[in-house]
This record gives sequence, C-alpha cells and structure tokens, in this order.
Amino acid sequence: MVYKTEDYSIVQHLFGDWPFSYWPTVMNQKVKIYADDPIHPESAVGFLGRWAYCAGKPNKALITRKEREWLCLFPQNRKWKKLIEECFPDAERWTRFAIKHDASFDKGKLQSMVDALPEGYELKKIDSEIYDLCQKADDEDVEELVGWFDGKEQFLELGIGYAVLKDGNVVGGASTAYRFPSAIDIEVDVDKKHRRKGLASAASAKLILDCLDRGWKPTWDAANMKSVHLSEKLGYTFSHKYRCYSVSPVFFKAVKRPDKSKWESYCGKYETNCKTFKLKEVWMQDGDLYGLASNEVRRNFKFKFYPIGKNVFGRRDGIVRVTFGENQCVIGGHVCKKLP
Repeated sequence: MVYKTEDYSIVQHLFGDWPFSYWPTVMNQKVKIYADDPIHPESAVGFLGRWAYCAGKPNKALITRKEREWLCLFPQNRKWKKLIEECFPDAERWTRFAIKHDASFDKGKLQSMVDALPEGYELKKIDSEIYDLCQKADDEDVEELVGWFDGKEQFLELGIGYAVLKDGNVVGGASTAYRFPSAIDIEVDVDKKHRRKGLASAASAKLILDCLDRGWKPTWDAANMKSVHLSEKLGYTFSHKYRCYSVSPVFFKAVKRPDKSKWESYCGKYETNCKTFKLKEVWMQDGDLYGLASNEVRRNFKFKFYPIGKNVFGRRDGIVRVTFGENQCVIGGHVCKKLP
C-alpha cells in the first residue's frame, strides 16, 4: 500500500539529513511525501516538485505509481539504485555532484568577480521587466532562471536573481531554484554564445552577496564539472558524486505485453511532412520497434517506440504520439504516408 502524508516527522528518521535536512520547507515547489505505512513507515519517497528522493527500505510500489510528468529519481543507496534500474531499465542515468553547504565566502573576492563583468554587459536584478526578458531569451536554458516558479507573481514574491544583459537581451544570470525560509538553491545559466567571459561568476557572486546581506544561506548543487569548478571559485567545496534517473511519463503508460503481430507492417520509410517531428524510417530490432527522426533540436536521431495503445506509440524523450494505420501514420494531426 501507498499512503500520502503531510507529517514529515513520521518519515524523518528514514531521510536523516539526506539530501539536506530542510528540503521539506521549500516554498516555491509542491512537496509531497508518500510512505508504505501511515504510522510506522519503513520506506518513503519525498517529492520536491518533479524530483523524487527515495529513502529507507526500497519499495517498488512507491516508485511505480502512475505519473503524468517527468520524474528525476534520486536513490539513497545501492539497493534503491538496483530497484530503480529493474523497474525502469530504459531510464536515462546521469551523475550529479553534491557541494557542501557550509561554504566560507570571501566578500571581497566575490565583489571583485562582480566588478570583472566584461565591458558591454550589464548586471541587473530580476524585476518584473527583466523577468519578461528572461522568458524571451534566445537560449532556452537561460529561461530556467525564472523557470522554477509558478509564474511571475510567485517569483517576485519569493525569488531573487541577477541577469546579465547584452544589447537589451538576457544572455545569462544566476537566480533562485528552490526557495526556503532562510536559504535558496542557486540556478546558473549562460547563453552558449556568451560563455567563458566570466558572466556566470559575476552573476553568481552578486546573488551570493545579496543572500549574505539578507542572512540567507546560498546552496549549490552541480550538474557537471564546470559547475563544480565555478562553485569552488566562489568559495564552495565539492563533496561527492551521486546517481539519478530520469523517468519518462511514457514508461508509466507503456503496454506491458503488447500485441506485436502488426508491427512489421509499420516498418519502412515515411513522408516527413510534419514540421515539428519528422519521422523518416521505422524498423524492428530485437523484438522492439525503432525509428529515425529529426525535430527542431536534433537531426537524424534513433529512438525506441513505446506502445501506449493498440497502434499508438510514444518515445522516451518526447511528447509526440505516433498512430500507425494502413500504409500511413499520424503525427500531431499530420498524416504521413508510407513510401513504396
């Protein structure tokens, strides 16, 4: 059985200080906690938005509940890792880098990073006007500077951040990912065309100085080694690597024992008249259905089809549904004929 609880004290002994002791107090993301028992749980999963932290005794029921959105599963130990890999063998696996929260900052050094912002760029606090510019940024990663909040009103109430502008456009910055009563977790993004110029250092340093003036703790968690090196430059200390798993909603919808009798008839080359997702070819491989396609971001990528209906399929990394018929398929309302 799976039970939802709003009383964190019931499961606190399972989490301890992992991933960090104050995560249930986040203010800008929904916190949901599920456990295997409402009174004396041995297993629990804590959801921080779409990020799910798995603690205690590994429990299959807690991680196979149907979800409509992407999940990032974080295992507490090797036993949880094994269970996640068994339940979601096709999940994308990636490594993150934990940074110690007890950083010692040199305010003078941080200010020197702010002052080193290159000529032609300007650093501005994210207000209503800059918020709108962030959402119009050319680089979609830069949009994430305000992407952790439920709209502008919530960001202006709870979030703080600093954007780097070039010719009136936001090209990078540092802002709030998670907001806690007296702490924030930092989000840093810079347009690919403007990297290696100290923009991330300047914006991050300015944000940290603002936090220190407010008496807030600025925390950092790194997605890659570049982020680790930046954090160390600012005054943080690397702690350890950890594994996480990206689970697609299509995994929860996939038919477990599909009828594959017609799959061979779906194979072949197709017209590519759907602009957003161009399916070029379909084939069978080791009993599964695969495709070759292009979209607005990637060209000629191979992917696996997941059956979510009698003749309807999805893929791990997308939201487009492909429906196969007699010598044709339908993609987003567009009919694509099978080529001779």
